This record gives sequence, structure tokens and C-alpha cells, in this order.
Amino acid sequence: MAEKLRRVLPPKLRVVVHGEVVYWALLLPPEEDLKAHAQAWGGVRSWEEWLLDRLDRLEADFPEALEVELLGVWAGSPPRVEPVAAARPKGRKEVREYA
Repeated sequence: MAEKLRRVLPPKLRVVVHGEVVYWALLLPPEEDLKAHAQAWGGVRSWEEWLLDRLDRLEADFPEALEVELLGVWAGSPPRVEPVAAARPKGRKEVREYA
């Protein structure tokens, strides 16, 4: 999933759980910022770790969720919104990336 984000580079992510938007415009932090923050204060160092952390939080907040969909959001009027990936709870071990 992180590789897909590196390819399409959306500045923000929209997160959808059960068809309901739970984050309209989650800022995708630059990987350099994550690395610098982790070196100084600890925490996640990469998009892989950041995504796992976010998905763990969503799984805790929405335990009944069968799928979480990530949509890339680019500036514009209206904003451009495109599917990036969908993930299932850990027990299902499935991630689907969109082309």
C-alpha cells in the first residue's frame, strides 16, 4: 500500500469505513518528516509504519468494519478523488490496491 502511495503521491487521504467517510482529508505526512520525527522523538519512521498505525487505530475504533477504503485527494474545484487501496481487518490479511 505504501508503494502505491509513493507512485500516486496524493497530498491527502479520504478514509471510508462501511461507506461512511471517517476522515475527509487526512494529511499524508512526507516520509522525510516521519524519519526526522522518529530520530528525534521516536514513533513511526515510514509510510508503511504510519499506515499500519492508522489502520490499527481504525480497527480499534470500528471493530465491526469489514473493509477500510483509502481514497487519494488532490486539490481542485471540485477536488480530484481516486481510490488508492482497500484493507481488511488483520484476521483477513488482505489488501487490495487499485490500478
